Order: sequence, then structure tokens, then C-alpha cells
Amino acid sequence: NEIVMIVLVDIGNSQIKVAISKNANLSRIKNFSLKDLYLVKKYFIDICNKEKSSLFYSSVSSNNFEKKFRNITNSIFTKVTQFKSTKSFLTVKNAYKTPNKLGSDRWSQVVGAHMIYKSNTMIVSCGSVISVDYVTSKGSHKGGILLSGANRYTKCFFDIDNLKDIKLTRKTKPSLNVIERTTAKQISTGYELMISSSINKIYSELNRESGQDVLLLLTGSYAADISNIVAKNKIIEPHFVLKSLSVIENYI
Repeated sequence: NEIVMIVLVDIGNSQIKVAISKNANLSRIKNFSLKDLYLVKKYFIDICNKEKSSLFYSSVSSNNFEKKFRNITNSIFTKVTQFKSTKSFLTVKNAYKTPNKLGSDRWSQVVGAHMIYKSNTMIVSCGSVISVDYVTSKGSHKGGILLSGANRYTKCFFDIDNLKDIKLTRKTKPSLNVIERTTAKQISTGYELMISSSINKIYSELNRESGQDVLLLLTGSYAADISNIVAKNKIIEPHFVLKSLSVIENYI
């Protein structure tokens, strides 16, 4: 009756990320659109392959989606557990007066960052929304900041006829240009400057307040695309929600 495999899932606002965890190491990481729940079900069946498996997941989706997801997973996995935001977890304390108002993806990263790094850490999560959270070396979550995600930023131009079809481009290498010569590049570079300037400002303030170099942890799908960040101590972890869940799962 022993469970032989642990499947981790991070359900965001637009994507579902899946991984297998073994000894806190992740493998077979795969992304799905939130619309492709039937493909997620097929993938679960394929990777479980009749083995006794448990599912540990975080979700910021709607209640309706949550019901559909549970209906699928309850018939596939031996055990299904959802990680939720709480007032505290082990030695980590949530800054929110109403803890469940903090997204469980953000809370998992706050907990995971403290458990893994044990240092003053600024977490920048780049997804549908860019969230910033700060947790001290003692496990005290101080709160955070929310910034516009890339897709929502481009929607600012939807009511401007000659700009509505322009999308942000992901750069293959950092640009040395601040002033661009095409509208598309101006929008993309403008967004990058807005985000990097905000991150640098927050990071500088946290360094000043703490009196030491804070660890900057960049996470999420677009983490590697953020350039012009001034930080002596920087780590890029695209799948840090999943990595955090793999660590947290041992204490559930």
C-alpha cells in the first residue's frame, strides 16, 4: 500500500504545471493550458501507470475549475492534498491579516524560500501577474507588491487602433538600446524597463533596511527574460512553486 510516486501540480491563472518529485528533485516537468484539462487527465493516467501515486497541489483557479480538477484527480490518485495559505507553516509566518487572501502559489514560494535558503529573500514571480514577496531569514513574511503581467500590459493598448495587434516579444539576448526605432520594440522595451526599474527600486530599499545583501529569487515562466537587474545575489528558478511544494510535501 506504500505510495511510490508523488505528483506535484501548480495551477495558475493561465497554466497548469506538473512535475514528479523524488527526494525533493523534480522530473518530467510539463506545462498545460488551463483550457486543456482533458490533456492533463491523460497525462496523469500515463505517468501513474497503475502505480500508487499521491497528488500535492497548489491552485489559484476558480471554484468551478477546482471542482472539475478534483473530480478528475480523485479517481486517479490514492491521495489528493491541496496546499492552502495559512497563518503560519512551521516557522514561517504569513504577513496577511486574512491569510487565505494570499495566493497559495505565493505562500508556497515564501515557505519554500525560507526552508531552502534561510536568508532574507525577495521573491519575484513572473507569470500572469508579477508578484513580489519578502521573507526574512527568521521566516517572517513582510508582505509584497503586485505588478502587471506581460499579457495584461499589452491590453492597455487594445483601444488604440494602430497598437492593438502588437504583442510583447521575448528577447533572445539582452538589448543595449534604451531608445527603440519600431513601435513593437518600444512597447516591449518599455515594459522591460518598467518592471526592472520597479524590481531594482524594491530590492535597493530592502537591502538598505536589512543592512545586508538580500537574495533575489526570480521565479516563473518569464524569470529568465528579465534583464537589467542590479543584484549581487541572484537565483533564477523557473519552477519554484513546484520545487517549494516538493519540500513542503515532506511536512504535510
